[in-house]
Amino acid sequence: MNDLLVKALNVALEARSWAEYEADKIGDMNDGLSGWCAIASAELHNRLRKVGIPAHIHMAQLDNSCHVFVVVDDHVVDVTASQFHKFKNETVLVKHHRELESHWFYSTRHVFNSAKALRKHQIKENWDKDQIAYG
Repeated sequence: MNDLLVKALNVALEARSWAEYEADKIGDMNDGLSGWCAIASAELHNRLRKVGIPAHIHMAQLDNSCHVFVVVDDHVVDVTASQFHKFKNETVLVKHHRELESHWFYSTRHVFNSAKALRKHQIKENWDKDQIAYG
C-alpha cells in the first residue's frame, strides 16, 4: 500500500470511529453501520479533503438498493463495508476498484465531488431522512 493510501486508511479509521459514535449516540448502532454509508462516506470525504487527499464520493445502485463509498487513487475506501457479509470483518476496506468489480455495491452509478452534491442528490431522490449525508 502506498503512502497516500496508508494516510487515507488512517483518516478512514477515524471516520469509522466517528460514525460508530454518532450511530450509538442516537441508538442506531449496528455491527456493519448499515444505513450509514452516505453519512459516513460524506464525513470521510470531508476529512480526506482537509488533509489534502483527493477523493470522490461514489454511489452504486441496484433496483431500490444503494451503497455509497469513497474512491482515492483508484481504490475503494469504505468505512461501512462490514455491513456486507463478504466484508463483515473489515473495519475499513481499502482495495483497488478492479478487485471489487464483481460486487454490485461497488459498481459506480454516480460520482460526487462533495458531500453537498451527494446530499442534494439524495434529497432529490427522496432518500430516507435518517440516511441523508450531512453537508
